[in-house]
Amino acid sequence: MFAVIKSGGKQYKVALGSILKLEKIEQKKNSDVLFKEVLMINNESSYELGTPFLANVEVKGKILENKRDKKIIIFKKRRRHNSRRKNGHRQSLSVVKINEIIINGKSFKDKNDNKTTKFKSDITDTKKVEIKQKKTSGKPTKKLEKEG
Repeated sequence: MFAVIKSGGKQYKVALGSILKLEKIEQKKNSDVLFKEVLMINNESSYELGTPFLANVEVKGKILENKRDKKIIIFKKRRRHNSRRKNGHRQSLSVVKINEIIINGKSFKDKNDNKTTKFKSDITDTKKVEIKQKKTSGKPTKKLEKEG
């Protein structure tokens, strides 16, 4: 089951337990967030589309962290004119975990809601694969890690 929500002028595909980086939401850390602007819902085998939003569907989440993203450097130069401009921007973000999707009063909750986990392990599941290379002229074997 997943839903498409609108937040900060952008659309996000969310599922139960997913962690998102959204534009800053003006609430404190560990506070609950309710997204009422749901554009689409996939409920098992059927899709429901809103015009533009679905009436009786809500998505609940929890703010894990308010932080700032990496700095982006904007550098413009006009050659042969001695014209240069350097500027930077750092976006404010809120990291939100989706805990519950409510459809017509019926609640679908995340099973791992109470567990505290790190963000990066939740976003991508990485598999470590060991590759052994043949021994050549007494050199030790190398172990490489690949993300799959």
